Amino acid sequence: MFLTLLAAQGTPLLTWADRVDLEDLVPYTHPSAAWSDRHSDVAISWPDPGAPGLQRLESVVGWGGTKITDALLRWAMTEDGTELPLKLSKRSFSPGVVTEKSTTGDLAITTSAAFPERNVIALRFDVANGGPAARTVAISFVYPGKGVAPDWKGPFPDGHFVSLDNEPAGSWSTLYVHHEHGRNVKWVRDFATGMTEGTTLEMVCLADLSTRTLRIPAGSSQSFTFAMSFGRYRGQAREALKAAMRKIEHDWTPAQETARIRELLRKAPDLAPKYRGNPRFERLYAHAITGLNSLFIRGEGGYTGASRLPYTTKDQIAMAFFWDTSFSSIGAREFDPLLGQEAIENFVANAGPRGSLPGTLSDTHRSGEGQAPIMSWAAWKVYQSGHDKAWLARIYPGLAGNVEFWGKYHSSARGLAQFFNAGQIGDNDARFDPVYGREQGNEAVSGFESPDLNSFLVKEMHCLAKMAAELGFEDDAARWNQRAARLAQQIVNVFYFPGEAMFYDVRLNTREKFSGVKNPNMFIPLWAGVPLPEPEVRRVVESHMLNPAEFFRELPFPSLSYDNPKYDPKSYWRGRIWPHFGYWMVQTLWRSGYHREAELTADRLLSLLQKAPWYMENYESTPEGASAAPNIYSRPEYNWTQATAIELLLERYKDEEP
Repeated sequence: MFLTLLAAQGTPLLTWADRVDLEDLVPYTHPSAAWSDRHSDVAISWPDPGAPGLQRLESVVGWGGTKITDALLRWAMTEDGTELPLKLSKRSFSPGVVTEKSTTGDLAITTSAAFPERNVIALRFDVANGGPAARTVAISFVYPGKGVAPDWKGPFPDGHFVSLDNEPAGSWSTLYVHHEHGRNVKWVRDFATGMTEGTTLEMVCLADLSTRTLRIPAGSSQSFTFAMSFGRYRGQAREALKAAMRKIEHDWTPAQETARIRELLRKAPDLAPKYRGNPRFERLYAHAITGLNSLFIRGEGGYTGASRLPYTTKDQIAMAFFWDTSFSSIGAREFDPLLGQEAIENFVANAGPRGSLPGTLSDTHRSGEGQAPIMSWAAWKVYQSGHDKAWLARIYPGLAGNVEFWGKYHSSARGLAQFFNAGQIGDNDARFDPVYGREQGNEAVSGFESPDLNSFLVKEMHCLAKMAAELGFEDDAARWNQRAARLAQQIVNVFYFPGEAMFYDVRLNTREKFSGVKNPNMFIPLWAGVPLPEPEVRRVVESHMLNPAEFFRELPFPSLSYDNPKYDPKSYWRGRIWPHFGYWMVQTLWRSGYHREAELTADRLLSLLQKAPWYMENYESTPEGASAAPNIYSRPEYNWTQATAIELLLERYKDEEP
């Protein structure tokens, strides 16, 4: 009744975005889960949460990212020349502002860090005097290169910090090593270009970190604000600093950045009714949106120009993958369709000589010939949010060319597409073991045909038909639909085994099972809507998808069926749970008429995503292991997991599919 009266009186109602608690939404304590904002390619993390100051500075450029320093900024307080012992009492992490509180006797320092501009961190210091007498204190700073003259002999060594002539005290420069993803990686090395491994880049910081002296009356407080700007060269850092200082000089406060984050959240739809109004799910949603938004890194004039691209994480694999970008663009379109548009257009703009789209892409390099084709599916979803027909016209030829690439260069004698490297779908997947007679990882594969790859192509063709019709290319639309229908029927004829009610990989140009592996990939034909008779669809779903001995448990749809002798809950594609595949399984159950089971699986996945403080790349498929610490097999704050959470919380799996 109260809310109704407020609405009637014209008072704006609080939305979920206004009321959601943003404090400590995600701990920025792991380099892959570092804090950044405004699509910056620098990020900060706090690997030692109990230590004061700004800690690890990361350059989110190149394969893996690069640590610049573990001690970006510390501060000390003195009175009458004597240093006062500061005790860190609390640090709170929010997407827009990170706040640190320290005390020494009656004095308290609150330091609020925020990004007023891209690649600029502003710090506001509020010093409160709770004592009975006025105090005069000085705050000084420790930073890289302090007191190190810019004087050296011979080549400048990477990792060495120096101060800068003709800049304020607090400014510094260093060189760091760029890491390549291309010639040194098996599954993408055959077509790679860009900066090579070992190229040195500069990191410049401009800041005035001169000592501040404050006289603070009893029961009062004093404050000051400064900015630290970062760039690959001094002019770039200077322009960013100027823009930030203009804001600071016009009454900017960190609170404005929190307000900006809430405005970002307001652009997203409200949660599905079953999750709406629940603070736990609202925080999960806000976490996914803000995290995914921060992973869209803006380029600086290289392969991505000045546009944005969703990096997988901010460390270890700090660049964009074809698959990850496709799925992440779908999540991003919920709060900013332009993000998805820019990401997909970047891949299309970097098509290879054979029409393939890159396997990996960043501002400094591109490599490989794609992964399992799902980008047309993603593009159609993005288009439905923005309805930008000019963008659709720009990307349609490149997306069509990527589908043609599979048919022309990687198809069998009977016209079925073939994977040519395990990295295009599942790295060390047990389904590929017969190729080498052993477990492998991202190696070339051959000698078989797969139902999932061809089913992805069916979905791509249906989406290209939708695009063509939207653009007025009626002949194209008819051709894509006809090709999709032929391929879909061929998938049923070749890959479906009625005696087992299951799809399997088959040996090249035969109907002989290749490995007999059951994993979620084998249900992609149902997701793509191949013409399997309804009774057979029910047999597949009930015999396998909903079979707790294989897939349907509290931790649903591991990457290898629970009953396989090679199942290992900790192994990458041999038992771990991949959230994006789980989402496709939810879609498949819903599409097949199993609505209750689809909603139950969605709830189980959302429960799984809350077992760790971060959105992990994947999850061990045991109750104990699902919350395991980050490791090489599961990186925190991973883009497609954030996108999966967004789509599950909005129940997009219930939407109509092409």
